[in-house]
Amino acid sequence: MKLIVTILSSVMLLSGCSNKQENSGGATLGPGSSASGAASSTEAQANEINACSLLSAADAQSVMGAPMKLSAIKTQPYVCLYEEVTPKPGSLGPARFSLTAVQSKSVDEENKAWAQMKETRHLQSGQKNVQVISGIGEEAYFTANVEKGKVGVAAVVARKGKSHFALDSQVIEYRASPETMKEMAKRIAGQLQ
Repeated sequence: MKLIVTILSSVMLLSGCSNKQENSGGATLGPGSSASGAASSTEAQANEINACSLLSAADAQSVMGAPMKLSAIKTQPYVCLYEEVTPKPGSLGPARFSLTAVQSKSVDEENKAWAQMKETRHLQSGQKNVQVISGIGEEAYFTANVEKGKVGVAAVVARKGKSHFALDSQVIEYRASPETMKEMAKRIAGQLQ
């Protein structure tokens, strides 16, 4: 039940983003732009990250093990959402894989945003299904239940400098690759300030 609530919350969060700007995979949110959704207005104004420039459909496919396409769900440019081209028969819907990348104006603002992210996602050592991982930015966590080397609903959440990001797998079945998610997170962290 907790798994279903988590998935539905993630989908509602992503689909509830403002429709003022549509993610075309090429738009960039610059200073002074209006945005709402996952980031505060201060973060959104500072955020110049185009998440789809950091995550491709091929990247999503390598994690999910199925052909992926840019989702038709409207998101802000700091969110890049892919979904399965053809959902598996009997599934509750298409598997989704996303990157949310936020860049703050200053390290102080990022410290506050990161603390809020950690609290919201319960990122503390010792929490069930939370693993501290090293080698990805300054601080990183992996959250998931792994079965037979695969995950369903999972995330790698990391911080580097004035930025933080979350790679999220959103699928009920255990079929996403946790190791590929971690490798991808390391590559993304290397591209952030």
